[in-house]
Amino acid sequence: MAFENFAGSKPLLPVSDEHWLDAERMRLYSCAALICYVVFFGIWMYRAWILNVAGLFPPGADFVVFWSAAKVALEHGAVAPYNLELLQAKEVATVPQVLVGGGALPWLYPPTFLLAILPLGLLPYGAAAFVFLTGGACWYGWAMSRTLPWRGAWIAALGFPGVAVCIATGQNSLWLAGTAGLALTLLRQRPVLAGALLGLVTVKPHIAIMFPLALLCAGQWRALLGMAASAAALAALSLVCFGVEPVLAFLSATGLARAAVENGTAPLIRMPTMFAATKLLFGGVVLPYVVHAVCACAAVASVIYAWSRPCSFALRAAVLSTAMLLVPPYLYDYDLAFLGIAMAWLGIHAHRCGWLTGERELLVVLWLLPLYGLLLGEWFDIQLMPIGLVLALALGVWRIRLERLDPH
Repeated sequence: MAFENFAGSKPLLPVSDEHWLDAERMRLYSCAALICYVVFFGIWMYRAWILNVAGLFPPGADFVVFWSAAKVALEHGAVAPYNLELLQAKEVATVPQVLVGGGALPWLYPPTFLLAILPLGLLPYGAAAFVFLTGGACWYGWAMSRTLPWRGAWIAALGFPGVAVCIATGQNSLWLAGTAGLALTLLRQRPVLAGALLGLVTVKPHIAIMFPLALLCAGQWRALLGMAASAAALAALSLVCFGVEPVLAFLSATGLARAAVENGTAPLIRMPTMFAATKLLFGGVVLPYVVHAVCACAAVASVIYAWSRPCSFALRAAVLSTAMLLVPPYLYDYDLAFLGIAMAWLGIHAHRCGWLTGERELLVVLWLLPLYGLLLGEWFDIQLMPIGLVLALALGVWRIRLERLDPH
C-alpha cells in the first residue's frame, strides 16, 4: 500500500510500494504501541494505587518535583524550591516512595518555568499530575498533527515511545517539544509567532540554545526578534513576580547538575549524550568532555551548514531538531521527545522525494531509541543512544548534500 493512503495526499515523486514498512504497517504499529501503553500504564497504576506495592513509584514520579516546587513557592516564596531540604520534605510527604530513590530530587529549573507551573500548586497532587501529563500528551499530539500533513498523524505522534517515556517519568518534554515543533511548522508563514513560541522553550535553556543560531544563519530576523522578545518578556515577568534572588539560586543550583554528571551519581545510562557514553566506557571527566565537545561542534557546524544556504525546510528542521540534542552534556531520555520532530520532518522529505536505501530502517531504530535507557541500558551498561542521534544528524546532512548537488 502506498504512503499516500496514510497521508491522504499523493507524494510529489513516486514512492516504492515494495518496502515492508508501508503506510498500513506504520498505522498498525502505531496503534499497537498505543494499546500497549494503555495496558502498561493501567497495570502500573493498579499495582501502585490499588495494590499499594511497597516501593513502587506511581507513573509520572518526576512530576512530584514540579508540584512540590510550585507548592513550596506558594507557601514560602520563589527561592524556597532551590532549598533542597525544604523541597525534599514536601516531595516525601507527597510521594513517600521518593525515599527509595535516594530522596533527593532537586529543582534545577529557572524561575521562568516556576512561573509557568505555579498554578499547579493550587491543585491537589493527583489532579495536577493528570492535567500536566494528559495536557502535555494532547499538546504534543496536536502540534505534531500540524507538522505531519496526513490524516491520523496524531496516532503516529502519540505512538512514538518518547511520549510514553515522558509520561512514565512525569517530565515536561512533551510540552516543550510540542511548542518547538509547532514553532517550526509556523516559521515560514508566521515567523513572529513562531519566534514567540521558541522563546517559551527557553524555560529549559540548554534545549533552546540552538534555535537562535539557526534563525541567525537563515536571516530569519522577524522570528529571531519574536524569540528574543518572548524570552525577555518571560524573564522580566518572573523578575517582577519573584525578584532577583531566585535567579541567583538557579545559577547556584546548576552546579548540582554538573557535579552529578561529572561524579557519575546521575543515571548516565539514561543520558543520551556523548559525555555519558564516553564516561561509562572510560571513566574520568576530561576525555568525556573532549569527546562531547567534538560532537557538539559537529552538531553546531551541521546547523550552520543546513541553515546558512538554501535547501528544503524539512531537512533544515530535521537537522536542527537532532543537533540540539547533541550539544548539551546534560540531557535525559525523556528529552528525546524532540527526536520525534526530526523523524517527522525526515519522513516528510522522504515521502516527497523518495526513500534512500536503509532510511526507513534507521527511522525504526530512532523510533525505538527512547526505550533503550529504561529497558536495555542497565543490561549492557553501554550508552548507545547518542550514536542513534549522530546517525540521524548524518542522514539529514547527507540529504542536504544530495539536494544541493542535484536540486531536481
